[in-house]
Amino acid sequence: MKIMNCLVTGAAGFIGSALVQRLASEGHQVKGLIHKNKPLIKSENIFYVQGDLSDDTITRDLAKNMDVVFHCAGLVNDFGKKNDFYKAHVTGTKNLVRSCKRHQCKKFVFLSHIPYESNKMKHPYQKTKEIAESYLFLEYKKNHFPIVIIRPGNVYGPNANTWVNRPLKAINKGRIALINKGEGIFLHTYIDNLIDSLILTMNTSGIDGEIIEITDGDNSITWGRYLNDLSEIVGKKHIKRNISKSFALIIGNMMIFMYSLFGVKPLLTPYAVEIFSNKKKISIEKANKLLNYQPQIDYETGMNIIKEWVHEICVDSL
Repeated sequence: MKIMNCLVTGAAGFIGSALVQRLASEGHQVKGLIHKNKPLIKSENIFYVQGDLSDDTITRDLAKNMDVVFHCAGLVNDFGKKNDFYKAHVTGTKNLVRSCKRHQCKKFVFLSHIPYESNKMKHPYQKTKEIAESYLFLEYKKNHFPIVIIRPGNVYGPNANTWVNRPLKAINKGRIALINKGEGIFLHTYIDNLIDSLILTMNTSGIDGEIIEITDGDNSITWGRYLNDLSEIVGKKHIKRNISKSFALIIGNMMIFMYSLFGVKPLLTPYAVEIFSNKKKISIEKANKLLNYQPQIDYETGMNIIKEWVHEICVDSL
């Protein structure tokens, strides 16, 4: 195996820190860009830089001597200011690409997003990810810039804030309801499986310009099943409260309106409603064909790992 110099943006986040740990454990030299959070993983072959990707003085030489760049940084939230999403996903990506072109990086792996919403309902998170994708494709077509776009599903695992910690908090406080009886598809993507796919992407040639969707390859698990499994893990009864998607969207839009006026953090957003009512099925056939990607951790195994982790920590501390 060839030892590579790898840059990981968002290196203190859930996905970024897991990737940094895997790369370092395999002997690669890792530079991690962190923003506000402190890094979780430390090793002799990991070097951290703190800064904001939207600041071109930070990014100018960020990619110097790097073979592969994993662009994992992003503003992962279901509400917020449009300009903040744009700066995080578009301005930051453009600055990073300029640095990579200046220093002739061999591969640029962009962690994107599986789209859930219709064109009329697009959240700034999805809109700005799509703008960044379009920009990257233009660079690939015009300048042969070596991009690969990875679109993961709902990434979960111990201490995953979005799909584990936040639901556990809501369940523990009794502030949760199913949408459309919980029949939406949970596109579960265990963190180790996603990291496997990123390592395969780094080591696979001939895939420039490809968009590859990554999940655990199982479209049978519903949000109702997943949330009730989490409820059982923390000793709570199954969730009986249910609201329709249309009513949930009304509530979500009202909460976003209150947020825009008074800064009150919404408990439900239209974007979250679209995810929880998702009916889109994802195939990993392309990932298998191009990367020989074969998820090693299935849903039951992933949930057992989360159960063991939850029993070791206090849910109130999340």
